[in-house]
Amino acid sequence: MKFLEKSIKRLLFGFFRLFVHVRTVTTVPRNSVSNILVIRQHNQLGDMLCAVPLLRALRATFPAAHIALLARPLNSEILRGAPFLDEIIVYDKKKFLRSPFTVWRFGRALKRRKFDLAITPSTVSMSVTSDVLTFFSGATRRIGPATLSGKKNLTSYFYNVAVDLDWRKDPTRHQTLRNLDIASILVLDPVPLELEIGLAEAERRRAAELIAAKSGGRDIVVGFHPGAAKIPNRWDALRFAEVANRCAEIYGAFIVITAGPDDDEPLREMTLNMPNACLVMQNEPIRDVAAMISCCDVYITNDTGMMHVSAGVGTPTLSLFGPTDPLQWAPLGNGHRFILGQGNSMDRIPVDKVWAVLTHMLAEIRHRDPLPVEEEAAEES
Repeated sequence: MKFLEKSIKRLLFGFFRLFVHVRTVTTVPRNSVSNILVIRQHNQLGDMLCAVPLLRALRATFPAAHIALLARPLNSEILRGAPFLDEIIVYDKKKFLRSPFTVWRFGRALKRRKFDLAITPSTVSMSVTSDVLTFFSGATRRIGPATLSGKKNLTSYFYNVAVDLDWRKDPTRHQTLRNLDIASILVLDPVPLELEIGLAEAERRRAAELIAAKSGGRDIVVGFHPGAAKIPNRWDALRFAEVANRCAEIYGAFIVITAGPDDDEPLREMTLNMPNACLVMQNEPIRDVAAMISCCDVYITNDTGMMHVSAGVGTPTLSLFGPTDPLQWAPLGNGHRFILGQGNSMDRIPVDKVWAVLTHMLAEIRHRDPLPVEEEAAEES
């Protein structure tokens, strides 16, 4: 079945190629760019936030340009108000699939915007939808993937700057740098690689007021995210509960727990084993959750989208990794730490190791001496 589907796609894309002719572009002068479209329409939150350095670099390189981001509804809110964006265009794929006319009308609207540069970053997978939307934009320069780690992009002919993206010889290259690689022809100005979410002061204030009302005056707030859509990326919820209980009992910390629609089971296991009061935010608007995380002194999370949200609001983040590569995905910045389970297994991350790293992070933040840690725990790899 997969072979048949692949054969049909090859025939279909080969047919379309007969009617698409583009002129290859070899340079993009800075003074020729004033209206930029970045297409990042995948639903993965982490992939979206790892594109922040690319967006920041575009703003630094083209400070007077209008920069628009095309995103799906699930991710459109997270970067609202970001200083490097002027506009977010929402693309609702489900709605458009119900009506081909709606797709055509959306493409016509994009073309009327007269973008002179369109960029489609690709780091994990390539997207025919993104390629078609880039072509529909009518931008005079369209930059996208020709290949991804040796795999050919069947619709690369929609681009007049098609880039070979291959990190097989550099497998630990960070995802933020991989997003920047697509724009190598632009010679972007160097920028910081940290993530950033443009929360308004009012959003942060509302979260701080809620914390103050619920915490009973406790001055340390520790956040936890025990879930993950990918089950192999989950650390045992009972271990999360043990760390949270230590925070409450030893530091007197107030506990905040965040959870999404796929996190019912780990959330239930964690809270059932916590005698201490806590604030649970499940299935809340993403910006409200981000604002709440910004009030935490430290946030402990599995490798999932909320890890990037935490880093994006500037909260020191302790991320736990198993099957995925932290050198690619862990947040960059001096305040963040990660722990990789032995044998790339989440089950091989001991509670005492998490506690040792967490106490040192709290000590750095609060300028306190860390609690003594048993030598055996401190030497865990």
